[in-house]
Amino acid sequence: MAKKQKDKETKSRKGKAGVVYGLVMVILIAVSVVLACTVFFRVEEVEVEGNDRYSTEQILTVADVEQGSNLILTPGDQIANRIYKSLPYVDQVDVRKRFPTTIRLVITESQPVAVLPAATVVTTEEGEEATVENGDLWIIDAKGKLLEKADESLALQYISVAGLQVIEPQQGETAQVQPACQKRMETLLSLLQALENRGIVGEITHIDSTLSTEVSLVYDGRITGKLLSNTDFDRKLQIFQEIVALTGEHEYRTVNLKTDVAYDSPSV
Repeated sequence: MAKKQKDKETKSRKGKAGVVYGLVMVILIAVSVVLACTVFFRVEEVEVEGNDRYSTEQILTVADVEQGSNLILTPGDQIANRIYKSLPYVDQVDVRKRFPTTIRLVITESQPVAVLPAATVVTTEEGEEATVENGDLWIIDAKGKLLEKADESLALQYISVAGLQVIEPQQGETAQVQPACQKRMETLLSLLQALENRGIVGEITHIDSTLSTEVSLVYDGRITGKLLSNTDFDRKLQIFQEIVALTGEHEYRTVNLKTDVAYDSPSV
């Protein structure tokens, strides 16, 4: 009986020793991994690609990545946010960590597409708010991001927009309009994105967003297309492109795309 008790105690001690040994090994492995990450994975190089408007030096300056910092612990979101904040023409930043020593910044730049006038909100004698254009012009991308203020010569390079004014514009922020104009602004952005998708944003010279129920656009200053605000812009633009292809190079026409069958509208 005494021998069995002794064997049981011996097995118990061995079992406890095995558990302690296992815990020690786990701790040692964890410490080794942390030390390896801290000692070996250091930032030595930062690469930039996809940039055109901004130089690599400009991007590296605002990214402010510390040389020699720990690659694993370097916060990619903070790097991206610093770039967004300082460089308004940057649309996306993909921070990629290439072990053991490199960070790659893949830049996607915003494409300027349209120009909107800016307005100041004033209070009338009746106590109501109204907007008054202040003469400023702002360039936006297809998402409505305010890229920069434009002079008249720069504004001529992009689509002019009538019927909407941006209020309290801040470079790098999304364009804001009066609440009553929000639906028309959403329609404009949907149309701009469809134009980008169809690859013809550069051929459109003017968009009229004055009405809430419809929107019109002008191709090459001579072919006007009229569309309903709640339509499938991509499908309608495909039809519009087909009509443009069949139109003479110096011909002026107005095409009604508000129905299932496109037709020439009478001149007004």
